Amino acid sequence: MPDTMELYTGETITVDHVESLPTGGARFDITANDGRKWRIDVDRDGDVDVVTTWRDGSLADLDVPEWMDDVAARLLRS
Repeated sequence: MPDTMELYTGETITVDHVESLPTGGARFDITANDGRKWRIDVDRDGDVDVVTTWRDGSLADLDVPEWMDDVAARLLRS
């Protein structure tokens, strides 16, 4: 079940745990309210690897927002 997270920018995102990774990290879908979505892998050190991105449901080449490292750090602590 997806959770919401408020960012330091004031924006709210949806975070959905997709699966645990064999390396000890986890895969998440991060969805912004403006239709952007990132599937990311977060390793045990909090490093982020972008798997794929979408805009309005279509594959897109999105930049990684500055707040993504903060999201990864918060996911690591939870």
